[in-house]
Amino acid sequence: MLRLVQFRRLIAATLVCASVVLGLSFLIGSGRASTRATAKDTCSAADKQFLATVSSNMTQLGYWSDSLSSGDATPALVIKQAKAESNQVFASTPTDPSLLTSRSLLRKMFLEYAAAVRAKALGASPGNHVRNAYTLANGVHELLVQAQPGMTAQGCNLAPLLQT
Repeated sequence: MLRLVQFRRLIAATLVCASVVLGLSFLIGSGRASTRATAKDTCSAADKQFLATVSSNMTQLGYWSDSLSSGDATPALVIKQAKAESNQVFASTPTDPSLLTSRSLLRKMFLEYAAAVRAKALGASPGNHVRNAYTLANGVHELLVQAQPGMTAQGCNLAPLLQT
């Protein structure tokens, strides 16, 4: 009986502590997560290079996807190219907060696309990977739409990326 009471107290204490930690993380994080308006937009040379790299990589992804569909490229080659594009995006160093977040999402998007191609080549369902890739792409699009006015004012043109 004594062990059962102690076990219940341990569970109750764990739940209370977890609730406090979760509540504090929401309280602290909500102030930072919703401050898109306070994020300082930049348009540095690194930002412009990032935008050019992403634009080129998205064009390449379209090309490799079409080549795979038409049978002109093998899954292994497309996977290799998608991973290379992911690495190119990751190697960039944008200074704008929106572009930094986009960089991370784009890197993951390319890797999810590669995982989808791999799954399909192995006879498995690529559905989860495709859904993840589209979700990440949509997240990047939303970030760029929100950042567009500020970055355009700084001299960066996001329109080519928003059209892809």
